[in-house]
Amino acid sequence: MNEPEMQPERDAAIRAMLLDHVRTQPAVQAKRRRVRLLGWSGLGVLAIGVAATAGAVLLQPASVSNSEIVLCMTHAERDADGGYPGSSATVASPSGAGRVADAVELCSLMWQQGVLDEEFDPTAASNPPGRVPDELQACVMPDGSAAVVPSSNAAICAALGLAPLDD
Repeated sequence: MNEPEMQPERDAAIRAMLLDHVRTQPAVQAKRRRVRLLGWSGLGVLAIGVAATAGAVLLQPASVSNSEIVLCMTHAERDADGGYPGSSATVASPSGAGRVADAVELCSLMWQQGVLDEEFDPTAASNPPGRVPDELQACVMPDGSAAVVPSSNAAICAALGLAPLDD
């Protein structure tokens, strides 16, 4: 069996095609890289814009819509599971429904009584009095209830993912 012969014209055409490919390929790849870079950069800018807008909308000052309960936080950080450390409270009324008129005052009272101290023993006949933190910040939980955080940082509500209390 005879092997096919390579015609000189075909050989020249293949060589010309390969040389053309070798010359133009770096420019094509550079153009693709530029297009990808621009596309991903635009997508990144869009994502940052959406996140900033969502953060501004979600973390705007809000008013308390659920005055039945308040969360008195013991620390200015979230738990490992994403929860908020502390204790919830309400003020009982003769009608049986609880209402909180001043969340900071209620939490200050709980701190004074030592309820939010780590050494507090709910089964003990008496506990030593506690110490009220120097500064307490009022925030609004996602469910509309108040949360009081022991912190001097005015932006602690946003850091915890809560809305600051609308004055």
